[in-house]
Amino acid sequence: MLLDYRERINLLMKLRDVIKGYEKEIYRALEADLGKSAFEAYEAEIGLILMELNYTIKYLSSWMKFKTVPTPLSHMPATSMVYREPYGRVLILSPWNYPFHLTLIPLIHAWAAGNQVTIKPSEIAEHSQKVIYEMLTENFHTSRVRVMTGGPKVTMNLLDKKFDFIFFTGSKRVGRIIMEKAAAQMTPVCLQMGGKTPCIVDKTCNLRSAAKRIVRGKFLNCGQSSTAPEFVLIDESVKDAFIQYVRRYIRQFYGKEPLKSPDYGKIINHIHFYRLMDLIEHQEIIIGGEFDTMTLQIAPTVVYEHSLCSEMMKTEIFGPILPLITYQTWEEAIDKIDRFHHSPALYLFTKDKEHEEYVKNHCFAGSICINDTMLQAATTYLPFGGVGSSGTGKYHGKAGFDTFSNIKSVMRRSSAGGSSVMYPPFTDKMQLLKKILK
Repeated sequence: MLLDYRERINLLMKLRDVIKGYEKEIYRALEADLGKSAFEAYEAEIGLILMELNYTIKYLSSWMKFKTVPTPLSHMPATSMVYREPYGRVLILSPWNYPFHLTLIPLIHAWAAGNQVTIKPSEIAEHSQKVIYEMLTENFHTSRVRVMTGGPKVTMNLLDKKFDFIFFTGSKRVGRIIMEKAAAQMTPVCLQMGGKTPCIVDKTCNLRSAAKRIVRGKFLNCGQSSTAPEFVLIDESVKDAFIQYVRRYIRQFYGKEPLKSPDYGKIINHIHFYRLMDLIEHQEIIIGGEFDTMTLQIAPTVVYEHSLCSEMMKTEIFGPILPLITYQTWEEAIDKIDRFHHSPALYLFTKDKEHEEYVKNHCFAGSICINDTMLQAATTYLPFGGVGSSGTGKYHGKAGFDTFSNIKSVMRRSSAGGSSVMYPPFTDKMQLLKKILK
């Protein structure tokens, strides 16, 4: 059974209450899985979820209203309307890096659009998975939401079932599998995946501000964010000054020993930890490099990168390692980022308006932020999502409601009247047709 407006609002309001009631459990789960402080957990997960809920509850009524659109003269007398209806049964596959945020925000949109939802949280964030399961199964009927737990086998079994829409957040490798499975059933998908997110720092920018904001965005969640800067392209002439500012802000944020900071997290598990350690093993480390195998922590680390063909640059880092690559001219910088076509995001620090306009109009990325990082992904007012190989479809705010809705065209024509020009015989009607269809 599909949901009417009142049912949708009741679900969303109840979800808001449930999240507030589970706040302590969410803090504990995120601390156990990712070492997140309560502040970071609220800032990047709970707070953003509640903001999305409040925004959706406020505007859902207007989003659901049918829209009357113009009707061509040739179709008169008639009325043209656009309706948004639920897909029906939707599947949400969520990742481990922001386990609550990237599970519950798609759920908000799916419910707002009136769908029945099946959720498969990531088993890698095991403590978060348990809380999500408890939150939703104990407070909502299975006709509204089902939560499936387990590993890849459970996911593959779900993909063999028929859904009307699939929403996935995760790696490109798994995204390709999901697209193949969905194609076999002709199921529409929204895929949110990762990639190499460039960050350009030109010589005109405020270096102090750039360093501060890059350090904040890169090392949030220990670098385990799909839209975090993956590498910095920096003008050779300001490289040394930039490094000094980066060093200063790492110390200011996390102290002399970041691994002991209560505000610095950890790598999700041993597999990802050793993958990251392998990446930096032979790198020229400028800042950081300390690690703790017991706590699965790697300190904020900055390295020189001399080749775009290195293993570091061929793979998504997804951790607290920031390569620096220098350039001599703006043209050289653009040539380098063009090699990372269709990135999830792109960041530019500049005071040069021509540079800004070029990036906004000529660089293909899911989103762009000028003179900061990550903020474009934390607002209900901007659609969020990748482009090309980094993703298909957008969400957040009304874009999320639209993504989980089927847009249906409706035309109602009067049974009386209307032009006879479209009916045979067509003799001597061509000139009139050309006047109508223009």
